[in-house]
Amino acid sequence: RSTLFPYTTLFRSWLTLLGGVLEVRVRKRLGDFSTGADFVLDGVGITALYGPSGAGKTTLLNMVAGLVVPDEGRIVHNGTVFFDAAERVFLPARRRGVGYVFQEHRLFPHLSVRNNLLFAPRFCGRPYSRSFFERVVALMDLEPMLGRGVGSLSGGESQRVAIGRALLACTSFLLMDEPLASLDARLRDELMGYIATIPQALGVPVLYVSHAEEEIRRLADRVLVVERGEETRQPRSEERRVGKECRS
Repeated sequence: RSTLFPYTTLFRSWLTLLGGVLEVRVRKRLGDFSTGADFVLDGVGITALYGPSGAGKTTLLNMVAGLVVPDEGRIVHNGTVFFDAAERVFLPARRRGVGYVFQEHRLFPHLSVRNNLLFAPRFCGRPYSRSFFERVVALMDLEPMLGRGVGSLSGGESQRVAIGRALLACTSFLLMDEPLASLDARLRDELMGYIATIPQALGVPVLYVSHAEEEIRRLADRVLVVERGEETRQPRSEERRVGKECRS
């Protein structure tokens, strides 16, 4: 079962021009565990993959990223085929234009903040854009720490740099796998403020994994509920709406 709450028709049409369309129709078995998905997302916004630990949220995210190969199905973004089992197509992760933020920041300890950020477009083969670099730095408030070493950063600062680096790798969308899980309540609240601004400020769609209701209610424009052993699918229009659009 999955739940998705839509934008209005006019707003969705405008967002589709910015963020494009992501089609995910896949299945994967890992030992005695299986997961699958059948949904289409369009436009800019934050789409949450919500469910309990062990439900398969990260596996689904990794299939979209190209870190896990599905057993069957296809993944297509804006007409570019990322994966198609029938046609034997598999686009490597570095060529998908996907930015990925993990639970741990995974920054390079031997590089400065600036060089950590600059690594992203080089790795993904994206041409360096000074204007986009400056926009990301400003959005995440990274300017004061560009010359610092990673070892001098706090947990919240490190995760802001990790988000900035992932954004600089993006040409399609941003994946976030429980990026606030290791932070205390104050830092989680602070980071949510930054994350909420990303889609509209940069025109980047976000797939956000979490099992924390507070994060979902504050951040998500739409929600797909992931349940262990069930297919995460496109919802029926009559299904219940949840998330920030439903708050009074």
